[in-house]
Amino acid sequence: MERKTAKPLIFLFTVMMLASLACSVDLYGTPTPAPSAAEPSALPEQTEVAIQPTANAEQFYTEEFDAEGNNWEYQIVNGSTTQIIDSSTGTMPMRTAGGLLVFDLKSKGALGYATYGPFTYADVRLDIKVGNRGTNNNNINLICRKSDAGWYEFDIASNGLYEIFVAKPVGDAVERTRIADGGSNKIKTGWEENEYGIVCQGTTLILNINGAEARRLEDKTYLLPEGKVGISVSSLKDAPVTVDLYWARISQP
Repeated sequence: MERKTAKPLIFLFTVMMLASLACSVDLYGTPTPAPSAAEPSALPEQTEVAIQPTANAEQFYTEEFDAEGNNWEYQIVNGSTTQIIDSSTGTMPMRTAGGLLVFDLKSKGALGYATYGPFTYADVRLDIKVGNRGTNNNNINLICRKSDAGWYEFDIASNGLYEIFVAKPVGDAVERTRIADGGSNKIKTGWEENEYGIVCQGTTLILNINGAEARRLEDKTYLLPEGKVGISVSSLKDAPVTVDLYWARISQP
C-alpha cells in the first residue's frame, strides 16, 4: 500500500519540477538570440576649420610674423603618407618665433604650407625673404591662385635651380604638372638669405630672384581662376630642413 501511495506523489513532484524548469529553459528548441556585438566607434570626420580673420586683416600688406594672429593657415604634409597633420604636433613643426615664421622639417619628403586666408586674388604679387639654417637640399615654394581648381607653384631649390608647376589636389596628395624650369646664378646656396618674388597677372607668370627677373612665361592652357597666396617649404631626400621666413609682402602687380 505504501508503494502505491508513493508512486503518485513521486509522479506529481516530477511534473511540478518539469513545469518549473520550463519557465527558465526553452524546451522547444527555439534559438536564443546571441548578444549583438558592439558597433565600432565611427572615426571623427576630418574637417578644415574655416579661418576667422582678425579685424585688421589687410588685402595688401607686409607680414613680419612679430605677433600672433590667425590670418595665416598652417599645414604640414607628410611626404611618406601624404597625410595632412596638425602643425603643432609630430616631428615637423611650424611656428612663429622672434619675428620669424620657422619651418623645421625633421622628416624627408615633407612640406609645410602657410596660406594667407582672408582674401583671394586674381592678379597679385608675392615677395618673401628667407634664410636657410638646415641642409642645403630643400625647396622654397611661392603659390598664387590657390583654390580647389589648383594653383600655380614656383619652386626655388637651394641648389640654384627652379621649376614652375600647375598643381592640383587629388585626395590627400598633390598632382603637379611642370610648365617651366631653369636655373639662376642669383640664388645664394648654402646657409644664406634670399629674396624671392612672383607675379601672377592675367596669363603672365613671373619669377624674381634677389631683385632680378629669372623667368617670364604665358599660360594659355590652364587659365587658373583667382585664389589664395601662400608659401611652402619642402624637404626632399635630406633632413632636417630649417628655413626662417623673415617677411612676406602681398601687393598689386
